[in-house]
Amino acid sequence: MTDSGTNSPFELLGGIEQRIRAHAAPLPEHQPRPGSWKGIAFCLKEWHLVAKQGIVREVLIPSRITRVPGTHPWVIGITNVHGNPLPIVDLADFFWGERLPASQSNRVLLVCQGGVECGVLVSEVMGIRHFLSQDECTEPHPFPAELSDYLVGCNRHQGVLWGEFSMPALVESPGFIDLSMG
Repeated sequence: MTDSGTNSPFELLGGIEQRIRAHAAPLPEHQPRPGSWKGIAFCLKEWHLVAKQGIVREVLIPSRITRVPGTHPWVIGITNVHGNPLPIVDLADFFWGERLPASQSNRVLLVCQGGVECGVLVSEVMGIRHFLSQDECTEPHPFPAELSDYLVGCNRHQGVLWGEFSMPALVESPGFIDLSMG
């Protein structure tokens, strides 16, 4: 109370907050449905892919990248992410030997797997997608052969065919892990 006997704005807000908390219903806990999973949806050229959440730690806007001599052409270079140098790989160049065209929609997926951290440049990120077991496709998929060693499934969701891309398979593959040409 102030000298005039009225509450200060801070005291009024505190009282309102206490009354709201006393009468508020608890939020429902999110329980994932059995057989459901979610992942980071992205495009690599025209292909719709999704990587299970957890291995992709962050989605970054490409920033200043410094070229590193003696690395494969698909290694764009290194950049500073949260104070740590991080190699950035152009995923299209890795698979098809052609750089992704520079675009406002390009994003870098920060991948962390088995002690390896790297950035993977993709055409676009479409956010998080949720999939159910009934979304799984058993039909032959149209994805290019270069992706076959890295696809662990295929899902059809809202009319779009999504290849389930295995970031662990990518990061652990001998051709990817050795960034130097020598």
